[in-house]
Amino acid sequence: MKDLIRTVLSIRQKRRSPPAGPTPPEGAYVIRGEVRMLVNQRIPRDLWNWMLLSGWRTIPVKKDRRKCMELPPDALLELINAHPAERDIVHGRILARARQP
Repeated sequence: MKDLIRTVLSIRQKRRSPPAGPTPPEGAYVIRGEVRMLVNQRIPRDLWNWMLLSGWRTIPVKKDRRKCMELPPDALLELINAHPAERDIVHGRILARARQP
């Protein structure tokens, strides 16, 4: 009911990005806007710092019901293997491959 009232009265508030946190464990998901990625590799600390600056955050709730586009399973490995100078280019390619689940 509250959802309907918020929609009718146009009083929705956009969710703020969660605060930066520690490196996520394997098996967790990270999110950037409407895109979600599975952490299936250990993320090096320098890459995680870069990802935080790029807007990636760990999902703060256990059961996230948001509708997001999914990145392919090899996306994180591509970022890990990318040279630091080429991360922005690789990141753009990866985001372009996001698909609805």
